Amino acid sequence: MRTRENFDRNWMFHVGEVGKIVKTVKKAGMIAGLTNALGEERHEPFALGEAGRVTQNVIREKTGDPNFEISQIYGADTPKDKITGWVGVNLPHDWRLEQPYNPESGGAFQGYLPNGVGYYRKVFQIPQEDEGKKIIIEFDGVMRNSSVWVNGCFVGDHLSGYTSFHYDITDLLKYGDEEGDNVILVRTDTTGGDEGWWYEGGGIYRHVWLTKHDYLHVDHWGTFVRTERMDNERATITVETTVSNEYPQPMKYSIRTSILNPDGELVAVTESDCETPGIDKQTVIQSVQVANPLLWSLDMPHLYEAITELIHDRQIVDTYRTVFGIRTVEYRRDGLYLNGTYVQVKGTCNHQDFAGVGIALPDSVHEYKIKRLLEMGCNAFRCAHHSPAPELLDACDRLGMLVMNENRISESTKIKLDDLKSMLYRDRNHPSIFMWSLGNEEKISGSYQANRMLKRLHDLTKRIDPTRPVTAANLSQEGMDVEVNGANYAESIKGRQTIGEWFQSRPEAKVLNTENVSFFSARGVYEDDREGGRCSSYGSKYTMFGKEMDVGNLGGAGGTSTPERSWRYFLNNRFTGGLIVWTGFDYRGETTPFQWPSVLSHFGILDYCGFAKDSYYFYQSIWKDEPIVHLMPHWDWPDRLGQQVEVRVYTNCREVELILNGQSLGKKIADAELGEHTLSWQVAYEPGLLEAIAYRDGVMVAERKETTTEAYSVHLEANRSELLADGQDVSMVTVSVRDQSGRVVPVAGNLIRFHVAGEGKLLGLGNGDPGCHESDKGDTRCVFNGYALALIQSLEKAGEIRIVAYSEGLVPAVLTLQARKKFAN
Repeated sequence: MRTRENFDRNWMFHVGEVGKIVKTVKKAGMIAGLTNALGEERHEPFALGEAGRVTQNVIREKTGDPNFEISQIYGADTPKDKITGWVGVNLPHDWRLEQPYNPESGGAFQGYLPNGVGYYRKVFQIPQEDEGKKIIIEFDGVMRNSSVWVNGCFVGDHLSGYTSFHYDITDLLKYGDEEGDNVILVRTDTTGGDEGWWYEGGGIYRHVWLTKHDYLHVDHWGTFVRTERMDNERATITVETTVSNEYPQPMKYSIRTSILNPDGELVAVTESDCETPGIDKQTVIQSVQVANPLLWSLDMPHLYEAITELIHDRQIVDTYRTVFGIRTVEYRRDGLYLNGTYVQVKGTCNHQDFAGVGIALPDSVHEYKIKRLLEMGCNAFRCAHHSPAPELLDACDRLGMLVMNENRISESTKIKLDDLKSMLYRDRNHPSIFMWSLGNEEKISGSYQANRMLKRLHDLTKRIDPTRPVTAANLSQEGMDVEVNGANYAESIKGRQTIGEWFQSRPEAKVLNTENVSFFSARGVYEDDREGGRCSSYGSKYTMFGKEMDVGNLGGAGGTSTPERSWRYFLNNRFTGGLIVWTGFDYRGETTPFQWPSVLSHFGILDYCGFAKDSYYFYQSIWKDEPIVHLMPHWDWPDRLGQQVEVRVYTNCREVELILNGQSLGKKIADAELGEHTLSWQVAYEPGLLEAIAYRDGVMVAERKETTTEAYSVHLEANRSELLADGQDVSMVTVSVRDQSGRVVPVAGNLIRFHVAGEGKLLGLGNGDPGCHESDKGDTRCVFNGYALALIQSLEKAGEIRIVAYSEGLVPAVLTLQARKKFAN
């Protein structure tokens, strides 16, 4: 029977090359013995053995060093699982995040963290009873240019840091105690040029899996479940299954496909008799009817499961599970239709990194990010500019978030076509994916060469998945023609044909805004601070390239536009489908408009920790139905007594009254039909209570900002008080500094120290400050404008996790979480 084992635990890691011998014998066999278990007995101190002596002699010959000793790598008296210069790690792991920031290393695009080489090594055992099975090692993502060895055999290279890949290692393994330990070595190298112009991390940063199955099995990513037709009474589902027969002789078998509804109940089943030649593959198409289907939608993301069983000689030899949703997706000339109903795209572009973990996100952090976007009213996630972790797509499937899945580079070379195939085959069963993007802002967009390559990519995509529309996100609407024309920053085009004129001249065209806004801001910052590397939340005076320009009353130049301007553009051009804003979250690298000391971008609606910036509430006001009123800035300005302060309100209510210390400063009207969601007052500052009060449909909504007193205490609040005791689950703990009345001090920057005891650990820290150079992997962090974030990860035993956060002169905070082996029903 098929098993899939998580292979993340108990690796050893080494930063930098393991020795000068690496380059000379990279693919000739065992790199200094690191790719094989050289000890004569498991867990014994290092012993050279005959294999070690042979390897040592080869290395001496290749390097010209007659005095080389393997013990230089192992350490003469250390067990082989504790190699000198190596440290123990669990995956996912981003080794670059552990390096210090350096203005001379990495550059602004990579967030001033150095590139380099890192090695991962794991010793493991395979039971004797597994001999006779196929065994596959699967990597969800390795950054980047990876090379893999198993037991002295070079297995393969994989260049892209974003696509998943796998190797058959069946014949390379040792089985049982008599044959001994197995060793896998993975070399990662980020020095050979970047794939992207943002922080890309380094190392084995996604999950690794060990899959075991019969020689007759469902092929890797071998199912495709799609909705052919549906109505309220019945859905017709096509299940396409590719079966691999790796036996030398033909095999007769049957394929039984069972459909389970969201409650796990059997609702349909079909069975087909098949025969596949030896060492061959066969694709079988089956059709089933599901009565009274529960559709996957944004509000009700119902998920079904297809269970594929291969039956040979009346025995089930393989079971393969595919989660899917019953739904249809179509892009018409007026926009997106899900299950035949128009959906306005309310989207954000996002890179994959996060505070405290870099690109090595645990599954629960992916889910946390999606939930934060949903709370804002967002319904679409553009994977910028690469395929995401499978667990992010799983979260989008469960929670009801649309996904535009994106190919990294629009080239039709064999290696890039293989990367595209990897994305398509791996992800095409996810109901959340509503569109494939073939690439983003390619420099050769619109050329004859680009059009030929794009056609090749488009045709391949439609052959592998004919059910979804395809786009390419271009610099402007003047880019390449595809099924859906992706428009980047069409609201900012000047001196050329407008998007409306372009659309009207093309009667068959379909357009989607694939990227909009690019607005600079830092959470809680209300004046540009170039020396500190931070932009104002009102809208920066700096442009994309760091140049200054005049700032208008309702927002500055930002990156390309302002949220208000982009929203009005969509209202005047609704055929463009909606907005996909750059970006949902801040991300490391691409530090525009500044370089050093900034190490983060400023584009996010949420900061690097997922804390809301002021613009978050603007998007709530245009994307959510409930009444919204948000007041900015904070009201702690002791150095500006009597001076004018701009007070801004984001709202979807028609009328807002501003009140300071009980005195009305007047009412203002916002006409939402004209795209007006921002109101502004100039107020002479005096400390006290500032309130914005609004009414909609007889319901009062209000927000208040009150002058705080000096910092008094540390406060901790977890998004989850219970964790699964699996060594992977994470609780996001918000750290704040408060005054004696319990109000967050909005200008606080206190240094906080953390201590975690019990069945958990401190995984990482962040504060959202673009100019902060403190390590995400230490045990101290300054709050930034009142807040920081601690990521607490469970261990593998049930019990309490106790977090203490303390700062000099402040009352400390203590928080207790619970790690459980199983959650209560």
